[in-house]
Amino acid sequence: MRPFKVIRPTNEKEAMEQVSKGNASYLAAGTDLLNRIKEHVASPDSVVDLKSLPGMNTIEVTDQGIWIGALVRLSAVSSHTDVLSRFPAVCETIIHAATPQIRNMATVGGNLCQKPRCWYLRHEGYSCVKNGGTGCWARDGENEFHGIFDNQICSATQPSNLAPVLVAHEAVIEIASKDGVRELTADQFFIGPSSDPLREVSLEEGEFVRRVMLPESTRAGSWAYEEAREKQSFDWAQASVTLLLDRGGRKGDHRVVLGAVSPAPLRRSDIEKKIDGSDDEIAEASGIAGAGATPLSENGYKIPMLKGLIGKAIRSARSRKEG
Repeated sequence: MRPFKVIRPTNEKEAMEQVSKGNASYLAAGTDLLNRIKEHVASPDSVVDLKSLPGMNTIEVTDQGIWIGALVRLSAVSSHTDVLSRFPAVCETIIHAATPQIRNMATVGGNLCQKPRCWYLRHEGYSCVKNGGTGCWARDGENEFHGIFDNQICSATQPSNLAPVLVAHEAVIEIASKDGVRELTADQFFIGPSSDPLREVSLEEGEFVRRVMLPESTRAGSWAYEEAREKQSFDWAQASVTLLLDRGGRKGDHRVVLGAVSPAPLRRSDIEKKIDGSDDEIAEASGIAGAGATPLSENGYKIPMLKGLIGKAIRSARSRKEG
């Protein structure tokens, strides 16, 4: 591993000043950054450790929703009583992430901002559009785990387990910037290669995530999270479906968000419209799972996989509603 300097700022301004001085990266738990340094695909001269910053490792319950600090461990979120009772889909999603050991270390902010797990991107010998080069090696190479939607520029998928459920809940991402604090909704925060092939999230230079808010207005009593993966031990999903029904008690206010099939979480409003309580809603909703997909040579299996996951999610959510 290439040596680097560790900087521990005492406030947000100092953190942003330090990271802007040159070849520096922010560090939360390091479960992604340290691996990329070991793989020689990241080589910072210094890392700015955010763990010493105040106010970013707490969970605050308010009438408007629940604020979760970016430095809160994933395991702390999934076991928090209020999150579990008010936003159970978030907790269910988290317990499918990685392993218990990693969930005890990994942070909310780190999970949202991790880099894609594309093996070409994470190999120092390949230059592609996402690391400043041109083209996408996976399109004509090994692409079994790559995207089937929005994959013309880059076919790497968004690796964050939390990303789809945050989009479904219209979570607010609070960002520390040089001009103060700004907020984005989750669907604005996660971006695809058509917006910027070099980035997966809408963070400008020097910015970092401070905390995330789950709005009270998007709570859902009927929900489901379903995923498929190659093995049940430490692995990333091959495809996932997050489903929220009647958010905030508003009949028909559904959300269907697909994960691990595109560069950013993919909301499917067309599928949402098919979920109407009719006897054939599962057939109607799952039947259009592949609409708009452009599968590559080795990942066409994700379309029937999505069909099965959508059907399973609807059945699960409906049975939950019935108690």
